[in-house]
Amino acid sequence: MTTTNNTATQVEAIINQINELSQSELVDLNNAYCDACNMPDSYIYSNDEDFFSTFYPNAGDGLRVAQAVFYGDYNYSYDYVTFNGYGNLQSYSYIDTDKICELVSVIAEYIAENPHEFSHILELDELL
Repeated sequence: MTTTNNTATQVEAIINQINELSQSELVDLNNAYCDACNMPDSYIYSNDEDFFSTFYPNAGDGLRVAQAVFYGDYNYSYDYVTFNGYGNLQSYSYIDTDKICELVSVIAEYIAENPHEFSHILELDELL
């Protein structure tokens, strides 16, 4: 029972840290979690030329881009972009804990079990 309480305390401390992260740190956390859980479809990318040259590298991709924008919810001036479940683009002007790929509690539990994968983002030494 002590282990369960200890784990709950660790998860709560991790959630508190996650809630204090900047937008770029939340993006890093989200993408590290996606890497660890093999969830590449939930990545968050910077909405910039590099994104489009990576995912639409051919000159003939214009129609694909137009479809991804039309069928998604995309705004060119927003800072972040993801793919929705259909391969269309979803953009965000702001990233907060509501926009990361999983519930914060699920990510926090995973981090408590796998702290070495996230020590570059969160300060976990005194928590675990």
